[in-house]
Amino acid sequence: MDVFKLLFLELFLLFSADAAPLAGRLFMLSMDHIPTGPYYSNVTGNVTGWHSSPIWPAWWMNGDDRSNGEFDMFEAYEPNNHASITLHDWDQSLYGNCTMPDNITQYANSSGNAFGGITQFSPNGTSLEPFNKAGGGVYVMQWDHGKFIREWTFVKPNIPADILNGSPNPNPDTWGMPNAYFPFGKNCHPDTVNHMYLILNIAFCNGPVTEECKDIVRMQPEAFNETYFLINYMKAFCRPNEKCLTGIYGSG
Repeated sequence: MDVFKLLFLELFLLFSADAAPLAGRLFMLSMDHIPTGPYYSNVTGNVTGWHSSPIWPAWWMNGDDRSNGEFDMFEAYEPNNHASITLHDWDQSLYGNCTMPDNITQYANSSGNAFGGITQFSPNGTSLEPFNKAGGGVYVMQWDHGKFIREWTFVKPNIPADILNGSPNPNPDTWGMPNAYFPFGKNCHPDTVNHMYLILNIAFCNGPVTEECKDIVRMQPEAFNETYFLINYMKAFCRPNEKCLTGIYGSG
């Protein structure tokens, strides 16, 4: 299988959530390596998290306007070893105020919070260095418009057979509990995310861009030797009887 390295690149795929052929789209991203990099804690205000990581790799969806919303399939930042999975309901006046599902552990193997959006976390060991040391894995997002968005993170060797074997008909109903679950309904309209671009990128010095961060990026290039994606493939699957370039996925 052809594999390539991706460093400073963004991939864009425009699609519409309200177009019938796209309502049941399933996205897969198979990687052997997620970008890692330096971590520093002595920043202005002693903040932590993504504010203290010069790099910020992400696979996410966004639109041209805030009313399109945003969904982040994974965001990774040092020193965490899990990924953040987030639904941003930017236009609450139009689509409602999405909230964390009650009893989330009944629906997903996840924990999370609602700061700046509804964020759920993949299990420990599914991102950054642990992910890379395991040889990589697959992130899968299922977007069933009008119902939910679900996500799974599979780290080698624990990858479902239909994904591992490259089946044109993967079935998420056989994969067990997802790592994230975002239901749509009365208070969270399905069009909270709509007319999206699919984006894969590495950002540098996000948040409060300090001189320290700038200096690390500018003066220590050797600190970024592991700051790259090693990608096997990105695939999109559709429901039966819908036009799709990759394949059809099963359900129920």
